[in-house]
Amino acid sequence: MKKQKWILLATILMMGIILAACGGGAEESGGSDDPTTLTIYSVAGGDEYYNDIVIPMFEEETGGKYNVEYGRGTPQEIINKIKTQGDNGTIDVVITGLDGLPLGINDGLWEQLLPEYSEEVHADEWNEIGSAYKESFDGYGAPVTTGSGGPILVYNKDKIDNPPTTYAELKDWISENPGKFTYPAVPSSGPARGFFFGLAQSLGEDFNDPQSLDETWTYLEDIGETIDNYPTKTSDSFDLLYEGAVDIIPHTPFWFANLVATDTVPPNIGAVALEDTKQIIDSHFYVMLKDLPDDRKAAALEFLEFATSKEVQSQGYAVGFLPANGEASPELLEEEYVETYNHYQEGVMPEFKDGETIYVPEDNWVLFPNLEATNESYSLWEQNIQAK
Repeated sequence: MKKQKWILLATILMMGIILAACGGGAEESGGSDDPTTLTIYSVAGGDEYYNDIVIPMFEEETGGKYNVEYGRGTPQEIINKIKTQGDNGTIDVVITGLDGLPLGINDGLWEQLLPEYSEEVHADEWNEIGSAYKESFDGYGAPVTTGSGGPILVYNKDKIDNPPTTYAELKDWISENPGKFTYPAVPSSGPARGFFFGLAQSLGEDFNDPQSLDETWTYLEDIGETIDNYPTKTSDSFDLLYEGAVDIIPHTPFWFANLVATDTVPPNIGAVALEDTKQIIDSHFYVMLKDLPDDRKAAALEFLEFATSKEVQSQGYAVGFLPANGEASPELLEEEYVETYNHYQEGVMPEFKDGETIYVPEDNWVLFPNLEATNESYSLWEQNIQAK
C-alpha cells in the first residue's frame, strides 16, 4: 500500500514538473512577442525631426515590432558612455554631427556602413554633398541632412538700408559703425563657425591649415578692436540685435528661416547673403555601433534603411532639414507637414530656393573642415582673438 502511494506521489510530482515546463515554455514563447528595444541617441540635436517625426513613423511602420528609446547628450558624453558600457552596451544607433562622427571612428566605435550596407542606407541615392562624405569618412556614417552652416548676415533694417554683401564691405561698415557688429565665440556657435570659415574662403586661404590663415587672423584682429565682447551663445547675439545694441550679426540661412517661420524674429530684422564666399556644409549622420548582437544589429539596420529612404528624409523639409537623399522631394511630404513646410518657405532667402524647394545652390558649397583643423582653429581663435 505504501509502495502504491509512493508511486502515485511520484507520478503526480512528475506530471507537475512536465506541466510546469510546458507552462514555462508557453510563457517564454509569449515573451518573444514583446517589442525589441532599439536605443538611439542624438548628439546633434534635431529633436523636432528625429524624435517627433522619424521615430514615430518607424514605430508605426513596423507595427509595434520595436520600442525605440531616444536620448540626448554631447558627443563626448555619449562616446564616454559607450566606452564605459563596453560589451554590455545598450546603445544601437547614434545621430551625430561632424564632431562625433570622426571621434567615434578614431575610437573604433562605429560600424563601417559602406560598402557592406550600401543598399540598406540607400547610398546610391545620396545627393552630391552626401556622396562627397563617402571618401571623407570612409563610409562610416550615413548622411541625414546636408544643409548650410552659413555664412549670412542678419541685420536691423531700421538702421541699415544697404547692408554689406561681402566681407570687405562688412569690414568697411564696421569701421564706420564701431561697436555695432559682433559674432559669438567660434568654438560654441554654429553661425560663428560659418562666419569664420567663410571668411577664410573669401580671402583664398585654406581653413584645413589653420596655421596658414594669416589674412584671416588679421581681419578678425582688426574688426575685434570695435567688438566689446563675443557672446557665448548664438541666442545671446540675437538678444543684442533685438535690443539694438548691435545692428549686424552672422547667422545661417535655414536656421534663420525657421526663426522667421516661428515668428521669433521681429519684422525689422532682415538677412543678406555674402557673395564672396561659399556656404559651409554642416551635416548630421546616422552611425551604427560596432559589433552589435545579431538581433540588435538587424533592428538597427532596419531603422537605418527606413530613416535614409527618400520618403522619410523628405519629411525633413518641414523643419528645414535638407535631405541627403537626392530623390527626396517636398512632393513626398506627408499631408500633415505640407502646411508647415509652406509656412517655413516664407522665411527662406531667395538665394536658397529653387521654385518650391529649399536647397544649397550647386557649386556654392564646401565641406566643413576636418576635425583636427576645426579644433585647432578653435584654440587659435581663443588665443589670437578672444584673449586680446
